[in-house]
Amino acid sequence: MQVYELLSVGMVILLGLLGGKLSHKARVPRVTGYMLVGLLFGPSVLNLITAETLTDIQIINDIALGLILFAIGGEVELEHLRSLGRSVIYIALAESFGAFTLVFLITLAITSDLRLAMLLGSVSIATAPGVTLLVIREYRTRGPLTDTLLAVVAINNIICLVVFRIFYASSALLDGVAVSDVMMAIGKELLGSIVIGAVIGAVITYWEQKIDDLSELLLVIIAGLLLGIGAAKTLGISYLMVCLIIGAVTNSLSMMHRLVYAELRQTEMPFYIAFFVLSGASLHLESLATLGVLGLVYLVVRPIGKFAGSYTAARMSGADLNVRNNLGMTLIPQAGVAIGMVLTVMESNPELGQIMGTIVFSSVIVYEGIGPFLTRLALARSGEVYLQE
Repeated sequence: MQVYELLSVGMVILLGLLGGKLSHKARVPRVTGYMLVGLLFGPSVLNLITAETLTDIQIINDIALGLILFAIGGEVELEHLRSLGRSVIYIALAESFGAFTLVFLITLAITSDLRLAMLLGSVSIATAPGVTLLVIREYRTRGPLTDTLLAVVAINNIICLVVFRIFYASSALLDGVAVSDVMMAIGKELLGSIVIGAVIGAVITYWEQKIDDLSELLLVIIAGLLLGIGAAKTLGISYLMVCLIIGAVTNSLSMMHRLVYAELRQTEMPFYIAFFVLSGASLHLESLATLGVLGLVYLVVRPIGKFAGSYTAARMSGADLNVRNNLGMTLIPQAGVAIGMVLTVMESNPELGQIMGTIVFSSVIVYEGIGPFLTRLALARSGEVYLQE
């Protein structure tokens, strides 16, 4: 990394810290402050953080998103899911299905484009794990809604990544690609992610049994994540699923998984701050002007699908009343995972990717603006916010 990039990273973190402190004093979630700072100093406004800077320090985004998904993957521990009951799985499936179905059907009705409907519906499933994680940590929330939310977001991202990769590969059938080639592409993506994630997670767990110093464990985790991200990129598969599986395997096999995550928190915050500042800087206000009918419909029906699906499943499965009434509000944020999927489409089909990008990037501005507020509101309504300084 050259001197200019190092200067940019330092500037991004310091600006983010400042924005986070100011927003917290104003009773606004810190993550909102991070993104507002990025938006203010990004290409759309002051251009202090230029488009070239965003490209040059992309690795910071990769590491941060890898850490976020590693932490979220830790919520997939089987014993933890059993303690929460089957309702968590039902809720995750229902809210994902609700968002996908509404977006798919309305996109198909408006555009008659099956490929666009499949891919946009797949992207609509994603709920931003980073926003959820940071709001929960900032306000030190505890209770049924918090536990359910973390587990639902973890399962949601697994569903989203799997569904997207299946439809992304299957869309090649519309171009005349052989079914066997499509099946091989899907198999490579899913099997590759599982194998890489499981092997690295197992290695981290084995190594933890041989160490005397927790700082060494921290290095092993970060090295494992970097190895997973690098291996996935080398093979041309999504590193998001790999990092999530590393977290799930490590948490399930580790004898001291609580110490793993406690140790990791000592170093992850700079990456998180940089990630959300850069996410804010990546937003383009001018795209709001070109949102269009389909974009407005996507903006409205995705939250409706998530709220209706989560409420219905929570009610039918007998979930806690606070979960039933408030979970839907916490599932609106959408950012890194959705943007990553859109960028994947842009690489192979620039024309389709541009349409999806306009819709998703514009919606992210709105979702990320109101998402942290609604998440905090829902947690506060449930009586699970224990820190309000």
